[in-house]
Amino acid sequence: MIIKKIFNNNVLLGEDENKNEVVLIGNGIAFHKKIGNQVDISKIQKKFVFDTTDLNEKFKQLFEEIPIQYVELCSEIVDMAQKELEVQFDSNIYIALSDHIAYAIRRYEDNQVLKNALLFEIRKFYPREYKVALKALKYIFHDTGIYMEEDEAGYIAMHFVNAQQNGEQMDQTIKVTKIVDDILHIVEYHYQIKLDENSLNYTRFVTHIRYFARRLFTEGMSHQTDDTLYEQIRNRYPDANQCTLKVKRYIEENYNVSITKDEMTFFMLHINRVCVRDR
Repeated sequence: MIIKKIFNNNVLLGEDENKNEVVLIGNGIAFHKKIGNQVDISKIQKKFVFDTTDLNEKFKQLFEEIPIQYVELCSEIVDMAQKELEVQFDSNIYIALSDHIAYAIRRYEDNQVLKNALLFEIRKFYPREYKVALKALKYIFHDTGIYMEEDEAGYIAMHFVNAQQNGEQMDQTIKVTKIVDDILHIVEYHYQIKLDENSLNYTRFVTHIRYFARRLFTEGMSHQTDDTLYEQIRNRYPDANQCTLKVKRYIEENYNVSITKDEMTFFMLHINRVCVRDR
């Protein structure tokens, strides 16, 4: 493996025997080295191999803009989170989370603490990711001495959620979370109840809304309709139908999309199940 670019004494861009670019981290790995030299394999502590040239380029820019300490910290947090959550994150998380951590540290050093408007929803809908994000705050404190508020754990948790959605953009993840919260509020207000967040039906309903919202922003709504089933469910569960019409109106007014009868059928079934069976 040869050196293609040196970022600092501890980070370089290498090229392996197959001409693949890899970012290498190691204590003193680039010290007194020049482009074209052989990489000292024994000094490699962390290796990043990305699927696309675009990702490689973004990662190189990242090293030029933020301290290597924060990239290494991000790497430790990602390793911990993947083990805790038993998932494999999208490679983009190394770029997005490193950048976020560096920015958050600068904010805290300037006494700028941002309140997370979605903190309550994040804790409720993504409890596992949030719990791991709290652990990530301890990593940050140990490494930098900076104590961060729970609001910051909410932001980090969203990076964990985002990294499990095949590269889904963060703003889209936030929109999905808002739709879930808004629809649950519509249902609770319509039935004048508080949904049981510990019930299986609640979990199923939230999962359905998440997938619905992601289709709304990516794949689009299905155009197939089963009028017979829709009429049967609408007549069988009139209250759920009225609630679903409110959900339909909310989607149309806020996202300019008209949901199909098939989607309405699914909503009626889920709403009836979570509001009637869980009582």
